[in-house]
Formats: sequence, structure tokens, C-alpha cells
Amino acid sequence: MRRSKPETIGNLLPLFVKEYELEQGLMENRVMTLWEELTGLGVAKATTAKRLKNRKLYVSLSSSVVRQELFMKRSEIVKELNRCLGKEMIEEIILR
Repeated sequence: MRRSKPETIGNLLPLFVKEYELEQGLMENRVMTLWEELTGLGVAKATTAKRLKNRKLYVSLSSSVVRQELFMKRSEIVKELNRCLGKEMIEEIILR
């Protein structure tokens, strides 16, 4: 079926994301970007891997000092990540 009037990309993009069930993947990508913004460059350099699964963010770190520092701030980081995302997507951070 052909549309009679053109649509803007801004109107079509949310429909595309919903149709192809891309919201979860886009939110996961946003979490990874936010991690670096919220924790800073030093922590980002010490972070070797991040993965989001079952509302838990798994973070591997190369520095035990950074791991201990983040361990004490986990709940604050979870709150801030969820606030930036606009919904409760993360319930816990697991540091390795």
C-alpha cells in the first residue's frame, strides 16, 4: 500500500524500532555508553567487558582498586543509570 503523503524519519523510526523489536538492544547499547560517561575515563580504561543480562549489568575490571571503589558506589550508579535511561532497566551491578 502506497502512502499518499511523505512521513518524516522522526515519525517512522519509532515504528521501525517497535516493529523489529530493537528497543532492548538499543537500550543495552545506551547502558554501555552511559557507563563510560557516569564512571569517568579512569574507570572506563580499567573496564575490560560489560554485559547486560536479566536486568544485571556484569562488569569486568582489570584493577582491583577500581573494583573496590565501584563496589561501594554500585547502588548510586544503578540509580543514575536508570534515571538516565528513563526506566528501571538495571537492578544490580555485578563486578568481576
